[in-house]
Amino acid sequence: MPLILSRRALMGLAAGTTTLALAAPRVLRAQERARVRLVLNFGVDGSTAPFYHAEARGYFREAGLDVQIDPSNGSGDAITRVASGTYQFGVGDLSTLTEFASRQPENSPRAVMVLQNRSPQAVISLKSAGINTPRDLEGKVIGNGVSDGASRMFPAFLKINGVDEAKVTRRQVTAQLRDQMLLTRQVAGVTGFDYTTFFNIKANGTRLEDVNFLSYADHGIDSYGNSILAGQSVIREQPDVVRRFLLAATRSWRESMADPKTTAATIAAQSQLVDLALETERLTWLAQRQILTPATRARGIGDVEPARLAETISTVASGFGLARVPAPEEVYDGRFLPAQEARMPLA
Repeated sequence: MPLILSRRALMGLAAGTTTLALAAPRVLRAQERARVRLVLNFGVDGSTAPFYHAEARGYFREAGLDVQIDPSNGSGDAITRVASGTYQFGVGDLSTLTEFASRQPENSPRAVMVLQNRSPQAVISLKSAGINTPRDLEGKVIGNGVSDGASRMFPAFLKINGVDEAKVTRRQVTAQLRDQMLLTRQVAGVTGFDYTTFFNIKANGTRLEDVNFLSYADHGIDSYGNSILAGQSVIREQPDVVRRFLLAATRSWRESMADPKTTAATIAAQSQLVDLALETERLTWLAQRQILTPATRARGIGDVEPARLAETISTVASGFGLARVPAPEEVYDGRFLPAQEARMPLA
């Protein structure tokens, strides 16, 4: 029986549009779409805007999905929610995922697409604190979050750089108070993602030239960063849902890297308090520093290099003192990635 395509699909073929048009020749009715839940690695800002962009532009719906997007308290929280089966998809830091996979391999989600080719984990401080090298952390009070990747990897960062952990005072703070404590100098520095903390304090008048970053990637931990995660049950029982979710997400992330301003505007519907100019800068920073690396431009968004993945897992295992080093396939599953041509940067 011949395949009958809709008028929309035929127009897509004529215009040479993306693979998504071929995969979903018509927008499925609500009752036909698969309902899935996505938990972010934190809240609503420029760094998570591409997911809202995909929803606003109808990319998830065209892929036959109804996607509910929710914030979380950090990577650890997001990973736990996906592992529980409450969420089919999540966004989380690969280092934190590695630790989880070591301890709970039977439940651990898999990274199915790496978003950040370079990790944004860093120690962020004001220059007045005098933290210019890792050794300068000794004798300082550093604010750590509860479950975010940078805070959980901080002991590994200290160990790799020969810093005496006993000489660093760690103060656990909530994500809501962390950056304010840095501004008021209640702590000398904080652990976090560079694009999160910097733009949060920039909103309070801090200039880039007044800030120091000790990027983990520049000091011995050249790991991958946030990735799209999928639960084991959806991978096992609905592999096509995983493929379609990644196809829609990839389409949105490619557009977002090429046009951060348009993408950032989509989160205005989530909060009237959003500073669109600031969030556009945040997304631009993320694109230029963490996503559009030479490796990404050569291989496309989302792929990994096996040797580097293995080194990331080994580094995390050593830094965390894990009793068991998870195998790469317990952390990453690249079978569902769109074709390379559909992942190449647009700009």
